[in-house]
Amino acid sequence: MAIDFETATGSRSSACAVGVAAVWDGQVADTKRWLIRPPGNEYAGFNIAVHGITPAMTMDSPTMGEVWPDVLAFIRDRPLVAHYAAFDMSVLRRSLMVCGSEWPDLPYFCTRALARRAWPGMVSYRLVDLADACGITFDRHEPGSDAATAAELAIACCGRADERVLADASRALGVACGRLWSDGWTPSGVVRQRLSDLSPTVERVPDHSPFVDKTVVFTGTLTCGLTRAEAAQIVVNAGGRASNSVSKKVDYLILGMQDARKVTDGSHSGKMLKAVELQQAGAPIELLSEDDFLRMLPE
Repeated sequence: MAIDFETATGSRSSACAVGVAAVWDGQVADTKRWLIRPPGNEYAGFNIAVHGITPAMTMDSPTMGEVWPDVLAFIRDRPLVAHYAAFDMSVLRRSLMVCGSEWPDLPYFCTRALARRAWPGMVSYRLVDLADACGITFDRHEPGSDAATAAELAIACCGRADERVLADASRALGVACGRLWSDGWTPSGVVRQRLSDLSPTVERVPDHSPFVDKTVVFTGTLTCGLTRAEAAQIVVNAGGRASNSVSKKVDYLILGMQDARKVTDGSHSGKMLKAVELQQAGAPIELLSEDDFLRMLPE
C-alpha cells in the first residue's frame, strides 16, 4: 500500500486530501482518494497553487477523524510506503492528534530512501524525477496519482533488489523499516553502516593496488557522484580499509569539495586540519585530491 497526503497550510495537521494505492501481485491494482476538511477549513494560497484543492471543495467534506477509519479499513494490516515518508507520516500523526484519534499500529517504508540505494548517484530523488527516469507518467500533487507513483517506485525498487517482498527488498538495499504505533514511531531511512565494517564485494583484490593495507578517510563531497560509502567500498575492494575519522593510523585523506558551512577556519575541514597536524608530528598521512584518488584506483 502507498499513501500520499496534501495539506491546506504549512501546518502538518492540516491534511486536506489523502490518496492510497493498493498493490497486488506486483501491480498497482486499486487507488482511492478522500477529500478532508482541514481545521477551520483554512487554506494558504501557496498550498492551493500547489495542489489545486480549495476551501469550497472541502467545505462539506468529512474531517480527518471521520475519514481515517475508512482509510484504515482500506489499508488493513498491510505495510505502507510513501515518498519522503517523514512528511506523510508527520501529517498522519499530527492530523490524528488534532482530531483526537489514536495513532494506528503499522510499518512503513520511504521510497525516497529506497530509491537512493536502488539508483545511487542520481542528481535528484524527487518523485517527479524518479518517475521520469522510470518512465512513469502521473498527475503530480493529485494524492491518488502520487500514491500510485510511489507504489510503482516501490515495485521498481523490489526489482532492483531482486526481491518480491518489500520488506526483503528494504533489507537488501539497507533501508530500515519505520513503524508507527499508538504512542510513538521510528523513522524509515538508510541504515548507516560503519565504514570500518565494510568487506570486499569482489572475488579477488588486485595485488598491484596502491591501497592494499592502507587506511583511507574522505572529507567533503565527491564531485564524481559517488557517496562516501560507495567510495569506501571501492577502497575496500582495492585492498584497503576505510575509516570515518583521521588518526595517525590513516594513510590517505581524500579531499572532496568542502561545504563552506562546515569548514573550521573558513577554508579547511576539521579532518584536513587534523591531518596537517599529524603530518607535522611525523605521521605519514598523505592528502590526495579526488582526481588523484580516482587515477590511483586499479582498473
